[in-house]
Amino acid sequence: MIDIETRVITTRVKEVIVMRTAIWILALALVGGYLIYGLATVDRRDDESQIKSMITDTVTAIQKRDLGGTIQCVSKDYKDSSGTNYDRLRVLVAQAFRMDTEYTASVKEGKLTIKGDRATVTLNASVKDAKSGMPIYARNLTLNLRKEDGHHAMVIPTKMWRVTSVDNLGLEAQAGF
Repeated sequence: MIDIETRVITTRVKEVIVMRTAIWILALALVGGYLIYGLATVDRRDDESQIKSMITDTVTAIQKRDLGGTIQCVSKDYKDSSGTNYDRLRVLVAQAFRMDTEYTASVKEGKLTIKGDRATVTLNASVKDAKSGMPIYARNLTLNLRKEDGHHAMVIPTKMWRVTSVDNLGLEAQAGF
């Protein structure tokens, strides 16, 4: 009787060990796969392409009213000449996204100047009422950017272009802001 119980317990212990080993192998495979994916998808394009892509992605996020996607390109150190900082800008954008008006957002890129880890981009930004075509927001802007430390896929250290200030933003003067 004791011999049978010992065999059953031994078999159970072996099953638990095999199961735990399988779980650890699966977990390590998932983490390894995630890291390989992260390394394979790091943006290795030149600075100009990265900045243009950032602008395009931001316009798409604005069009979708995606606050996280819109604010993702803004540095935590953001501060413009009107005293707007990162937190205030985030609140203003969130308020604008709550407007009922359907709109279309667009930019026309102008001059892009890159000097080391700093860059400036001039562009014409406009937001128009989708039905009437009337402008809700239209400004010639200068984006001041800095290449900052960031993380791709939450774990891969990389440098990312982020907006540190915008000249001529004028959000407080705009209706709806």
